[in-house]
Parts: sequence; structure tokens; C-alpha cells
Amino acid sequence: MAARLTAIVGAAACAAAAVALARDVAAEARPGYGGEIVATLTGEPVSLDPVAARSHAELTVTALVFDTLYRARPDGTIVPHLAAAMPEAQADGTVRIALRDHVTFHDGSALDAGDVVASLRRLGKSTAGWIVAPMAAIARDGDAVVVTPRAPTTPVAALLAAPQAAVTPDGAAPKAKAPVGSGPFRVDAIDRGKRRIVLVASEAHVRGRPYLDRVELRWFAARADEARGFEEGKLHVSARGATTVAGASPKYKAGVVEGPATILTFVGFGAAHPDVTGSVELRRALALAIARGGLASVGSGERVEPTDDPVPVDLGGPSLGQDARGADLAAAGKALDRAAAKVPALAEDARARLTLEILVDKTRFDDRDAADKVVVALDKLGIAATVTELGAAEHARRVADGDCDLWIGQLPAAGAEPALLWGAAFAAGGDGWAKAELAAGALDPAAARAAFARRLPVIPLFHRALRVHHRTDVRGVALDAAGRIGLADLYLWGAPARSKGRR
Repeated sequence: MAARLTAIVGAAACAAAAVALARDVAAEARPGYGGEIVATLTGEPVSLDPVAARSHAELTVTALVFDTLYRARPDGTIVPHLAAAMPEAQADGTVRIALRDHVTFHDGSALDAGDVVASLRRLGKSTAGWIVAPMAAIARDGDAVVVTPRAPTTPVAALLAAPQAAVTPDGAAPKAKAPVGSGPFRVDAIDRGKRRIVLVASEAHVRGRPYLDRVELRWFAARADEARGFEEGKLHVSARGATTVAGASPKYKAGVVEGPATILTFVGFGAAHPDVTGSVELRRALALAIARGGLASVGSGERVEPTDDPVPVDLGGPSLGQDARGADLAAAGKALDRAAAKVPALAEDARARLTLEILVDKTRFDDRDAADKVVVALDKLGIAATVTELGAAEHARRVADGDCDLWIGQLPAAGAEPALLWGAAFAAGGDGWAKAELAAGALDPAAARAAFARRLPVIPLFHRALRVHHRTDVRGVALDAAGRIGLADLYLWGAPARSKGRR
């Protein structure tokens, strides 16, 4: 009996020790809170107002500072964020969106349904208003938001997951130097002279505070500066490469994560010569004259998919066949002749006196490479062109004013929902076709593709992925459909591993 009791006690002690060990292992496996990293942006973010955010850099920052009712996971699944649940259909055809309790902005004020309604109504009056165009009414009902869709099939949650649908206090435009949101990070400093934005963790975030205490986001003045910073160990995360020279080793070993090829680079049109760039046939001639196969080498080795369609292959768009990657100069010439029949400035004898200006944001280095390809295509049409590199803010101002002939733009996918992809593509060119369709109840992707081909509001060039190099002590790196890094999910683990041969 005594022997049996001893065995039982011994077994219990072993079991208890095993449980304690399992708990210790689990505790060690959980990410710890604290630390800071220096990461990079793909250019300078001009606006930190969600409704105005367009570029990859702007969407990256606004997604960290502001929250939306819903969000898209990296696999495209839409899940509640500020909302407590998915939209609930009502008998009267409306949908009701309950909000999470005890949500606060960074200044400590409460976020309620009034802030949501005001934010979405301001969005409706902006150039991104197509996002809420399928919603006939947005109203407050106590602690909830009630949306009246124009059609039963309106993808309310997917549309409200768009980054431009973020919530601001009273729905007002954020202050440029001190934006206040409810996101996982709050803005601590913006220093455009030193090309950096500093974010600190929000302790009261509705989804829990981020693991990191602080994130510094930088952009650069020269193409090689970012890779050099990572090579020297000054950056934790780089989207421009691990070294400045192929075959070299960075100070610390690098992990690599590549997202989907869903960031569209395109040619937009201004109004400096409105009769010329406003001609759809001229745009068609240019689209046909561009040898897209050469665009596959743009960038820093990440995946690039040349395209003539706004929808990425990774999100269901058509793949551009090899036979369509070269210039079709015969077809381009016929389109140019049709344009010249209506536009005197494009007549053969007048073309030699025409010079078009292409604007490029010089903080997005790959855009200059794309612009050079467009210059070559215009030259094949007998039209001269110059490239003007501008700071991000001046580039944005001149594009908004139409003070140019052409410009190179960037459009990250806001999600996999076709309404988001087509709405953004038409809006990028100032074309209201998609918004009108959405306001009528629904947008048919096949009809959108046909209308886009007829109207050519912009000329798609390529979809690119983002390839992120990160130090081995930076964990949790993943990219969403828009190619944004989930910085709120990053954490530091252990010490960075040094590259072989580096001391």
C-alpha cells in the first residue's frame, strides 16, 4: 500500500512538474511587449487624412493611426474591427452595425456612432466617395450605425473595410501635424525635414496594444540609401533591399517576406494640353505603344506583373500574355490617326512642335523608371516628352490641379472586392463611371472592364509586390492585399543574428 501511495504521489509530482514546464514554455513562446524598430516607407506620405490616402506609404501610416469598422485579413477575409459583429440585415432592408464598447481616440475621448456616421458622410463628399455610393443612407441609431444599401447584394462590410473609411473624431479632417485616431499607434512626431514619422503604441487600443513600444517610419532621398541603411544595421525592416551591391552581406542576417503583386503603377492624365491628353484615342495609342515586357525589370527584384488591366492577377484579374507584352505600333499608329482627325495639335505636321510633361514623385524611385518607358513610347508616336521629378507634396498638388500632361501614379489594392478595385481605378483618373454604377445599386465587373477599355481613365503599367527584408529578431512579418506590413503585429525576439564574416 505504501509503495502504491508513493507511486501515486510521485506520478502527481511529475504531472505537476510537467504542467509547470508547459506553462513556462508557453510563457517563453508568447511575444513580449516592448522595444522599438525602424522600418521604411515606399515614399513620402503626403496626407495622413484617411479619405485622401492613395499611395502605399499613405495607406501604411493611416492604417496604423486610424481604425475602420471592418478590416481585411491577409487572406482577404473581412472581419469586425471597430464593429462588434458583421452587419446584421433588418426586415426593412437596412443593415445594423453594432459597435464595440469602450473605444477611445488617442486624446482619450470616446468613439461613438456619431463619429462613425460623420466620418462616412465626409468620405461620401470626397474624391473617394464611390466607396459609400452604394449606400443610400448612413444614420445613427443609439449606439449603432444603420446603413441603407442600394441593393441587397451591396458588400457593406468589404466597402467599410477600405482604409479611406476610417473613423476620425466628429468625422473631421485630422490635423496635418497632430492627427488623432483610435488606431494601434498614435503619432508622436512628424519630421519631414529628416524624412521620418514616429509612432508610439496606444495602450488603450480596442484590439489590445501593439507589441512594440515605438515604430519609426522613414523614407529616403536617394535610391541606395535605404538598402545601405539596412546593410549597416540601422534599419530593422527594408522594402528596398538588404544591400546596395548584389552578393554583399548585411550586418545582420535577413529574413525575406514577399506579398502579393497588388500595387498598381499607372499613367494618369492632366490638363495642361486638355485637347491632347483628353483624347481617348491618344491614350489608346500610348497604351498600345508601351512595351510592357520591359517593365518586368522595374524595382529591386520583387515580383512585377506587367498589365493593361486594373485588377491584379493575384486578385482574379487577367494575365497579360507574352504576345501582348510588346508594343503594337501598327495599332498605335491607327489610334493616333483617329486622334489627329479630331485634335489639330496631334496632326502629323503639328506633332513635332508638341512636348508633353510627365510628373514623377521623386520619393518613389521606381516611378522614374516607369516614366522613362512612357517617354520611349511617346517618341515612337512622334511626340516629345520630358520627365519632371518633384517632391511628394508638389507632385500631389500639381496632379490635383491638373497642372501637367501626364503623371505616374500608384494604387495599392484596398481589398479583393471588385467594387473596391474598379471604383479606385476609375476614380484615379477622375472618371465618375464606377461611382455612378455603384450609386445605382451595383457594379458588374464585366461591364466595368468594358467601360474601362472604352474610356481609359488611366493606363495600367504593372502590378508589383513588396519584398520586405527584416532582421531575424523582428518576428510576425506579413503583408496584406495592399502590400502593407502588419506593423501592429510585429514583435522583437532575442538578439539579431549576424551575417557570416561580419563582426
